[in-house]
Amino acid sequence: MGNGKRGGNGGNTADYSLNVTIDPEGAGVVSLTPDGGTYPKNTEVTLRPVAGEGYEFSGWDGPNKNEVMVKGDRRVIVMNGHKQLVASFTELKPNQVAAPTASPLGGKVVVGTEITLTTTTDGATIYYTVNGSEPTTGSMVYSDTQKPVVTEGGVILKALAVKEGMLASNIATFVYSTYPVQSTEPIAHVVNGVEFRMRQAPAGLIFPFGMFDTETTIDYAYWIGDTEVTYKLWSEVYNWATAEARGNARYYFNNNGHPGSYYDPDPDLTQPVTTISWRDAIVWCNALTEYYNAEHGTNWACVYIDSEEKPIRDSRDANAGVCDNATPSTTAKGFRLPASKEWELAARYIDGSNWLPWNHASGDLSGSCYPPEAATTTQIGDYVWYAENSGGQTQPVAKKKSNPFGLFDMSGNVWELCFDQHWFQDEEIGIMRVARGGDVGSSIGAPLIAPYNLLVSYENGVGSNHAIAFYGFRLARTD
Repeated sequence: MGNGKRGGNGGNTADYSLNVTIDPEGAGVVSLTPDGGTYPKNTEVTLRPVAGEGYEFSGWDGPNKNEVMVKGDRRVIVMNGHKQLVASFTELKPNQVAAPTASPLGGKVVVGTEITLTTTTDGATIYYTVNGSEPTTGSMVYSDTQKPVVTEGGVILKALAVKEGMLASNIATFVYSTYPVQSTEPIAHVVNGVEFRMRQAPAGLIFPFGMFDTETTIDYAYWIGDTEVTYKLWSEVYNWATAEARGNARYYFNNNGHPGSYYDPDPDLTQPVTTISWRDAIVWCNALTEYYNAEHGTNWACVYIDSEEKPIRDSRDANAGVCDNATPSTTAKGFRLPASKEWELAARYIDGSNWLPWNHASGDLSGSCYPPEAATTTQIGDYVWYAENSGGQTQPVAKKKSNPFGLFDMSGNVWELCFDQHWFQDEEIGIMRVARGGDVGSSIGAPLIAPYNLLVSYENGVGSNHAIAFYGFRLARTD
């Protein structure tokens, strides 16, 4: 459902050349992705230097050496003109330890990023500094429990590998800068002891939207949940809303929800709620608004109203037409589903000026997970539950790292319902709604099935009455 293909490059011709030479000759090779050596304007080329036996890569030289950037575990150069580079390699001395390598290699990273150091010399100990000073055997000792961490403003990491009976390695240097920290602290909301948190997106940010990077903006501030709605929160509101004691204000749902995608006799209630439809979700948002008002004395209006401007409280099939024609109140401050644009801003956010490219998964700055170039991500598993690490089952929320906006599981785990109608409408299914972010069955790279599902730019479609074990949602609220 939906079209995962991205359009062409607008007819650009391959008119810029990239010339890479090796110093000393024969000491190694540099592979290029895409390969070929000539490229359309603004193509981002990944450079992968591989040392020959007895050598190690030591850096770049040549007229365009300062244009080589590090992104996660990749070295890249943008083809905005003809480029010439020299890949320099250093010959190892006999019986010398191999210099440490780092992941990520450097460049801009999120504050708090841990750096993994390795050396190909078995049994060597790695020592490091993070202030630019030369490391010695008196410096910090690297281990899995004592990894260097990138602090705000960045660090210059230098590392040395040592092994008894061998010459110490050459010193390796890795430079990291940081994106500005998202300044808005999350606000915690509570209903009957169940907490959920939301972060504010400021008004007026200009950001790329969709698979063709059309620029857009949102002219109002809004709040968005830092996790998918958990079954614990869902069931608390559901039980309150459906109680007979509510009389005429009682809520009715077509589906009662389920914790995650599989059936566990002792379920984890922090699993995202699933097996609910889009109709159930909008009605539940109204219920949460009324519940929150009752507990906190607020007077937030329900967002989803019928033709008589009354809150919609019934998602059963008999009330399908009312739900599908719901009018979101433009002035209501209650809880609601995010609009597709709101979801994408939060998914692509890096610092309000820089935005994640269209072919990345949310939070993963290391590389793409979808063509036209081969998937280059090296860190997607740090942020995303997907086909390769989930076992095909949903997971409790917030077990992976957050994206730079402070939100968890924006790509993967469960598809997230948005309010918008999807562009594709099926006569048999009826009205379809946008779903975002992919799920635990989503893959990366071609030619696997639907590798675009995890992209921050992709809008899938789902029937408004479909209650599926891999669909959930997160909350939004207008400021």
